[in-house]
Amino acid sequence: MGTREFHERMGKVWNQPVDVTSFTNKRITVNFRAPVEALEKLLPNVVKVDEISSTEHGMISMCACDFWVTRIGLLPVPDLHANEMLCRVSAIVRKDGADYRAYYTLRSDSSSRLLGTLGRHFSHFRKNISPFQKIDDGNIYELRCQSGDSMAQGHLRADLSSISKDPPETTIFGSIDDAIAYVYEVDGSCGYSFSKHMLSFQRLTHPDWDISFCHDVTFEFSLLDYIFEEFGIAAEFDCALYMQNTGHQWTSSWLYRPEDSADHREVAAA
Repeated sequence: MGTREFHERMGKVWNQPVDVTSFTNKRITVNFRAPVEALEKLLPNVVKVDEISSTEHGMISMCACDFWVTRIGLLPVPDLHANEMLCRVSAIVRKDGADYRAYYTLRSDSSSRLLGTLGRHFSHFRKNISPFQKIDDGNIYELRCQSGDSMAQGHLRADLSSISKDPPETTIFGSIDDAIAYVYEVDGSCGYSFSKHMLSFQRLTHPDWDISFCHDVTFEFSLLDYIFEEFGIAAEFDCALYMQNTGHQWTSSWLYRPEDSADHREVAAA
């Protein structure tokens, strides 16, 4: 499957006309590092892989989280809760003559019919609606995506007593601050519409992160298994990062034409 076919299989990219404010209960981001040239196969030619400190590696991640949307545009939203899993690549996108560090979302699955429907048609997150099961008893956090699409099924289980600021032996990052700076301290998120040949970039605002490593986590993500095999990506598990009780705001975004840049790859994605 080529890059364009894969992206269109995941969902479409479109404008998001309003800001969305949310409050995350818990989020665990499972990170895999892989050579930049391998991850480039997953992105359109106008989006770059964000290299980790001249290591010739980038990052692809799966997030498992649950959150409340508290406001859509100017409208307060009461008790709109969602469980989600999403797959993203750490990327760099160009807009208005500047480069921005951003998440590039390949697919996201949501338990909320409202968010899944709106996000499918009015965002670049390639939303899909899927049933979820969650356990959150203060000791174990477990999330299972039971998508009808076998490619998107996933399961994560984390022992919350294993959370600490100490880096695991598997990580490329020297400290939790290094991991936060690369994985989370980004300017926003982005997407690309192959059918329209247009980019989307939206800014992310948030308070200071309080993030730790989660040392005892097990997972199974069908989408990552497919990506690694189909695109020949030799990825290595790096770390799992944990956050809780964190507010976010995703600003509105509008599709725009890519800019010419010598820094971006010249070979069009297949």
